[in-house]
Amino acid sequence: MQKLSEEAEKISGYVGLRMNAAKCKIMVGDCWKDSTVVGAKGAEIEVVEDFCYLGAISNNGNCDRECSTRFGKASSVFGRLTNIWRNKDINLTTKVRLYESLVLSTLLYSADIWSLSVTQMKKLETAHHKFQRRLLGISLKDKVKNDDIS
Repeated sequence: MQKLSEEAEKISGYVGLRMNAAKCKIMVGDCWKDSTVVGAKGAEIEVVEDFCYLGAISNNGNCDRECSTRFGKASSVFGRLTNIWRNKDINLTTKVRLYESLVLSTLLYSADIWSLSVTQMKKLETAHHKFQRRLLGISLKDKVKNDDIS
């Protein structure tokens, strides 16, 4: 790994780029057994279990953390739009378009690369139905099925 790091540092130097060891991270899979310290520019590069780059990446392939992060971010976006959801002057079509473009896109950002379990899929569907119910002003006490909402 150190040899690979040195080679990347050398080649990037040809085009005027410099490696910053403080900003570099190394993530290795479970099968990697080498415990050699890897460095760049004389500083040690940190070895991490997971890191966030265009969404959380976990070295064990589990998407639980990413799903909960996405749900939290989508809830935050939905909450910031509460005044719009409650506004009676804005028609339902506009609200649905806002929901799809802002909330749903936040919830499903980079979902095409996730390997979801059935439980995680159900959590995402639950979040989607929860948002739809709040958008339409339907509570669970109204006994309206999710199939009737979609």
